[in-house]
Amino acid sequence: MIRGPAVLVAALAAAAPACAAPEVIGITFRCERGVEIPVTFVIAADGSVAVLTVEGRQIALPQAVSGSGARYAWPSDGSGYVFWTKGDEATLSWADGATSQEVTLYGACRVAG
Repeated sequence: MIRGPAVLVAALAAAAPACAAPEVIGITFRCERGVEIPVTFVIAADGSVAVLTVEGRQIALPQAVSGSGARYAWPSDGSGYVFWTKGDEATLSWADGATSQEVTLYGACRVAG
């Protein structure tokens, strides 16, 4: 089921391991410079995934460990996208595997509505 942006935080917080079927939530984030990033969150018992459309292509990022909010990144020591969400805000970064640093690509992203 696809839902609007108002339920993003509640749905991500309420996703419990006991869920039988995955839940799908479509959200568009509007970032600085007017860039829009459509994201589909797939929340399942065995893990969640964020599918982003960035720079003309789709990228699937599994949920990763985070101290606060939700972090989605490819689990490797290489380079790749990192998508952070907290509440109705998000940031898309590029993690450089060679330097272990993240560079913000799109910041100040908020749920478009």
